[in-house]
Formats: sequence, C-alpha cells, structure tokens
Amino acid sequence: MPLTNYQPGTELCSLADMGSLRFKGTVDEIDVGKITAGMEAEVTIGALPDAKIAGRVDRIYPKAKKEGNATLFDIEISIAKDPGIVLRAGFSSTASIRIRDRKQVLTLPERLVLFENGKRFVEVPEGPVSGSGSTASAEQKTRKVEVQTGLSDGLNIEIVSGLKEGEKVVERPPREIK
Repeated sequence: MPLTNYQPGTELCSLADMGSLRFKGTVDEIDVGKITAGMEAEVTIGALPDAKIAGRVDRIYPKAKKEGNATLFDIEISIAKDPGIVLRAGFSSTASIRIRDRKQVLTLPERLVLFENGKRFVEVPEGPVSGSGSTASAEQKTRKVEVQTGLSDGLNIEIVSGLKEGEKVVERPPREIK
C-alpha cells in the first residue's frame, strides 16, 4: 500500500547491518556516575550462555527515564567482531562493565566483616586453632581485630590492612529467624 497523508505505507522488509552490532541497555542511576565512554565491557548473550563478547561503552544518554520505581539511563556498547560466534539482531543480552580492578589482594567474604561505630572488624581466634581451612570454629575464644577494607563486589571485600594472608578468621553460624 503506498504512503499517503492519511496512513503509513506497508513495510516490506527490515535490514540490519550485522557488521557493526551494538548492545543497547539501561544502567541504574546509582551506577551511571561510575561509567564513562571508552570503558571495556563484556556482553553475555542469553541464547549463547558460554560466549563472552568484548565491547566498549560508546554512549551514555544524558536524560534518564523512569521504569516502575527505578530511574534508568540508556547506554550503548559497540560489540567487537568474534569470528567464532554468530550473532543475530534482537538477541537478549546482559553487559558487565568493570568499574575498578585490583589484582593480588587479600579478600574475605563480606559477611565475616563486622561494622561497628564506623569501624570494621573481624573476629580471630585466641590461641591455637583447631580444624583446617581459613575459618575457625565459633566455639573458640575470639578477639576483634580492626581491619581497613577496600573494594567490594557485594560478596567479597578487599582487606587492605589488619590481617595477613593465612590468618584464621571466625565464621559464626547464621542466625535463625524466629
């Protein structure tokens, strides 16, 4: 049907340039300030869960949009060509952007760090440690040691000072909810 002033024309086909694919997604307002154009990204495709595709942040849109109770910013990532992976336009995907990176650091599960009065502590056993592994049993006498922490991924936290590699840390059993 031809284009007229009263109705659009009929779409015959859609074309996609598969030579320059882009990831389009959203970033929460909490994280958008940590991301800049040029940062490296890793894109995971839902239909190809074992494939990790390299990319680079190209654009972060300046205007936010609301989705439910969240404030989100659109983002575009250019995807590098990978000769072993066949991509198709419209695949569902997730991008991971590394904000900061540290190597060869001491880390602990964040649940072992106690936060009191703006300071951070871990419990270490008093005297000889029974058992093996990096944690001591909760029945032993313990003392608190103040630690300085660094980066965290939400599960593990970097220990900058206060502990040395190989030192035992007490892991208390989870509390029961009544």
